[in-house]
Amino acid sequence: MSNPNILVIIPVYNKQATIERAINSVLEQTVSCDLLVIDDGSTDYSASVVEKVDNPRLSYISQPNHGVSFTRNRGIKTALKKGYEYVAFLDADDYWLDNHMEQIEQLIEKFPEASVFANNYHLKIGESRWNRTKFSNLKDQETQIVKPFFKANYLNSILSSSSYCMRLIGNDPIYYNEELTHTEDTDFLIKVGLTKTVAFNNKATVIIDKQADNRSDAVHILKRTVTNFDCYEEKYEAVEGLKKYLDINRFSIAVNYRMHGLIERAVYYQRKIDLDHLSCKQQQLLKMSRLQLKALHKTKKILEVIGLDLRTG
Repeated sequence: MSNPNILVIIPVYNKQATIERAINSVLEQTVSCDLLVIDDGSTDYSASVVEKVDNPRLSYISQPNHGVSFTRNRGIKTALKKGYEYVAFLDADDYWLDNHMEQIEQLIEKFPEASVFANNYHLKIGESRWNRTKFSNLKDQETQIVKPFFKANYLNSILSSSSYCMRLIGNDPIYYNEELTHTEDTDFLIKVGLTKTVAFNNKATVIIDKQADNRSDAVHILKRTVTNFDCYEEKYEAVEGLKKYLDINRFSIAVNYRMHGLIERAVYYQRKIDLDHLSCKQQQLLKMSRLQLKALHKTKKILEVIGLDLRTG
């Protein structure tokens, strides 16, 4: 089975330990697709690893460091310029099972009205330990159009940056916000939910490696830029589930600021939250001190390592 109209984009920045695994997981798909690796100014040996891969379906671009959103957008523009009908993404520290694109292609065939297609994913938290995703308000069936979209995203996100494929031809593609240092995936998901029809397959074909370092963590808390949720206020009544989804994300940002002792910034987000949209546990977290939150965060990490899942929802 072959589908040359799909271009897979892997942005890479200092992922010498995992980039080959990601590349191989694309090239070994049961559905053949082209692959473009864009190196965003890596300072390790990522480039050397990529250049050793000999496959005619693999292309490679190197650029100065501009960030992951710029890099993904460059991939979308490249796919459009070269006439690809679809674009899919894979982060350099994640990988696909060999049937991922085959399942995506089946979604495309089954739901022609959709423009974004995604499979489920598992979260790798240890060498042989995994967390399964939990979604809210999904129908009890394997494949479906996600509707209402935001109500399905209260727990894990339906879309991961490594799990979706987007139609380009005959569809106005969505680009990532290059001004954000954080929450760029959330920002993208909001745009998708407001403007696109999403087809989802509950079969997990993607492994998200949570052990990997995240370069956004290196950005100082005071220099971080996040999505402006306020600009969607006028859509609250018309879009089912949007306000609660945004409040859950405001909660996450507020807790993060509290963990860093930035109470004023935390309160700015807390004041905009409808507390009915949070669980009792989440409301309690917003009352905790910095030390209490840090201790809880450390405990959660330890529990994940030994295979237990402490959820704050």
